[in-house]
Amino acid sequence: MRRVAKCLSTMKRFGYMVLTVLMLICMETNKVKAQVEPLFPPDNEVVFILFWGCAVQALHEIAAELGKKDWNFNENPCNNKSSWFTPPPPPNIPPAINNSTVTCNCSFPSGECHIDGIYLTGQDLDGVLPRSLVKLPHIKTILLYLNYLKGTIPHEWAALKLEILVISMNRLSGPIPGYLGQITTLKYLSLENNLFSGTIPPELGKLVNLENLILNANFLTGEFPLALAKLSNLKELRISSNNFTGKIPNIFQSWKQLEKLEIQASGFEGPIPSSLSVLHNLTELRISDLPGEGSKFPNLQNMKNMYRLMLRSCNISGPIPDYIWEFSQMQILDLSFNKLEGNILDSGNPKTQYMYLTSNSLTGRIPEWLNARDSR
Repeated sequence: MRRVAKCLSTMKRFGYMVLTVLMLICMETNKVKAQVEPLFPPDNEVVFILFWGCAVQALHEIAAELGKKDWNFNENPCNNKSSWFTPPPPPNIPPAINNSTVTCNCSFPSGECHIDGIYLTGQDLDGVLPRSLVKLPHIKTILLYLNYLKGTIPHEWAALKLEILVISMNRLSGPIPGYLGQITTLKYLSLENNLFSGTIPPELGKLVNLENLILNANFLTGEFPLALAKLSNLKELRISSNNFTGKIPNIFQSWKQLEKLEIQASGFEGPIPSSLSVLHNLTELRISDLPGEGSKFPNLQNMKNMYRLMLRSCNISGPIPDYIWEFSQMQILDLSFNKLEGNILDSGNPKTQYMYLTSNSLTGRIPEWLNARDSR
């Protein structure tokens, strides 16, 4: 906040200079209009120029902290040109991993433009997460994945009104800071593939608007905080490849909007909680490598839109429920390395592309619908 106040103080001193220049310009208005197209909308021009000067200064500082060296500060970042913008791919072509884009929101009633997004992915940035982002009060989206950024998440970010924060696939370390819970506007948070350690802070339970929480592939430990049961808008939770302890928390009844759940090689012990059955909107369920207490096959009967189901090495015993073979959307089914018994249903979904039933105790003949699938 001190930095922002310093910027505003500088703006006031600079304002008198700008006003003088504008008065000189106004003396030859017609000549100027004929020769120069204004870069920004004229409404509240003095105030806008002052604030824009602070924004450009903030971008200078952000570039220095990130290690970003190819932004061209002789161009307007909001004009979608060269170093400030990566053109989207043609139709039907997947987006490039490498992206260097700054986006602006120019829909303010006064005609002002404010930076609302920074997308720097696959840029080989080797700096730190920039504290100076706090000087861009209108920013909502930060994508900085697939770089070499180190350090941790700055405390200053707690004052931002972010909606999307993706800082995956970097070298960030230390504990996940509890002050992230102050960014209550967050809808999407991805910290996967870093070096974060320690426990998940219970303060993340304050992110009541959060829809996607992705913490895969870190070094997180401890038990899963029950405070995260407050995330009633959650649609995606991925916490695989960590070192958690204890059992999978039996709090799924709080996440009835959940569509994707991934708990693979997480460190948790079984059994799979019975409350999983309330997640009727699940389309993707992946749980694996659960030591400890076993269980019967979980009740998934109402998950009609399931297209990817992995319950691998979860110490599940008994028969495979008949309804599993009838899920019409199923594309991938992996039930390998369990203690499953019995037969495979004589009828099923031939559209399933990948099926893994290795290392179980299934018996009986292979149904015709499976043979027909394999002969395609």
